[in-house]
Amino acid sequence: MKPNFFNHSKKLLLVAALAIFSLSRVTAAASEELIRVFNHTFPDARYVRWTEDHEYNVVSFTLNENQCKIWYNREGAFVYSLKYLRENELPLKPLLAVKKKYKGKQIVGVVELTNGNGVTYELILNDDKKWYVVQADALGYVYTRYAFNKPA
Repeated sequence: MKPNFFNHSKKLLLVAALAIFSLSRVTAAASEELIRVFNHTFPDARYVRWTEDHEYNVVSFTLNENQCKIWYNREGAFVYSLKYLRENELPLKPLLAVKKKYKGKQIVGVVELTNGNGVTYELILNDDKKWYVVQADALGYVYTRYAFNKPA
């Protein structure tokens, strides 16, 4: 009796797993149209990888040595993007504002966030005593989001 029950359970589990996998593949994959539009928009993108994040299709890729990520909704509309920059790639207005407000601090990371509200930059700065997470916009408005003491 045990072998029959075990074989039956295995078959049920296999059928259930295949059904779940096939459903998830249908709902998880970016549409061919979205992939075509992405490839046309970013013909030089390298290391392109599509994933899903809840209700979004997410594409991660490298463009001109910058790591990028774009979130699209299920209808294929742009929601927001992240682009990792070096200090010298930050536009002049926010760069000058950060350098003026945070004299003596080193910029160690820059992320460009683009969404329906425009473009903002999140920077990580440090000095001998603290780490700073700073937000800047294209107009040069800058403020500290967080500051952390470094361990002694």
